[in-house]
Amino acid sequence: MHQTSMSAVRSVTSPPHSASMRVYRALYDYAAQDHDEVSFRDGDVIINAQPIDEGWMYGTVQRTGKSGMLPANYVEFCN
Repeated sequence: MHQTSMSAVRSVTSPPHSASMRVYRALYDYAAQDHDEVSFRDGDVIINAQPIDEGWMYGTVQRTGKSGMLPANYVEFCN
């Protein structure tokens, strides 16, 4: 379980438009462990990803349209 709250997510300043379109691909399946996390499957595309803190990101799973926090070591940068 992680200690980052949604208030910390909201405090992150918005990056320039090009950085907000960062695309990642899931390397493994991940089942959300908390209400502010998002589940995804191996191979899913994660869009609008932003780093939150060490080891965590916030992004949207393109397949489901759901957004939330996810472990950064479960995804790889694509673009």
